[in-house]
Amino acid sequence: MKITGPKLKCQIIDGKYLAEQINLETYKTINSNKIEPGLAVILVGNDPASELYVSLKQRACLNANINFHLYKFDESSSEKEIIEVIKFLNADEETNAILVQLPLPEKFDANKIILSIDQNKDVDGFHPKNIEKIKLGKPTILSPLVLGVDRLIQETKTELNNKIITIFANHEIFAEPFKFLYEKNNKIIFTSLNDHQAQEKCHEADILIVAIGKPKFVNNKFIKDNAIVIDIGINEISGETVGDVDANNVILKASFITPVPGGVGPMTIAYLLKNTLQLFNKQTQTKK
Repeated sequence: MKITGPKLKCQIIDGKYLAEQINLETYKTINSNKIEPGLAVILVGNDPASELYVSLKQRACLNANINFHLYKFDESSSEKEIIEVIKFLNADEETNAILVQLPLPEKFDANKIILSIDQNKDVDGFHPKNIEKIKLGKPTILSPLVLGVDRLIQETKTELNNKIITIFANHEIFAEPFKFLYEKNNKIIFTSLNDHQAQEKCHEADILIVAIGKPKFVNNKFIKDNAIVIDIGINEISGETVGDVDANNVILKASFITPVPGGVGPMTIAYLLKNTLQLFNKQTQTKK
């Protein structure tokens, strides 16, 4: 991310560097134990962003010695065809983790397809039974995205106690893992683009997490002085990758911010690999 203007107090949280350290740990664990975890990815359609994300995941898996298998479907494919492949992967002992690359083309029912994944191989933590476990405070797996965001927040060395943490996203279910992580000692607020008080709710936040899919939408009017801003958005404008946050504007008030690219993205992939290893270990222990 290019930061312009005068020298400011806002610090950039380097997700790329942190992800490299996490990936090295994963590689060392796999290599020293001489194991072969397997990740299968379902990619539907030809969305350029999704294809890029999958290629980055594939490269990271190869570097970590995780077996990567891509199952690509045209948009003309049927849900039945996709679900049949998922059923095969559910039964395949060499596949420890399954990921459906989102978003799917509009004709597909994402919930139905995710529901067909064996909850014990759900590397993204999106299966309804896994979401229910999070709500009950007994998660078996958390979303790599959420784990990556949590690690980025930890990097600021901020004490997570009596803080207001606002989730500005499109779906409230996105807030559930954050509630599990932070609600005991902090106040969690969810808001969306449909909320006419969204700006005010964001402005309350000591930590603001943004995932709305609107390039540079959040400016410093949304930001409380010294807030930590986590930008999950990835958008393309004239060939440039930008977030949902107008970073050059927000750094006037924020204390920490994640860059786009180089912030949440690499961290999500790093925790995807860690989750794959975690699922492999659980399945191996179950067989013993």
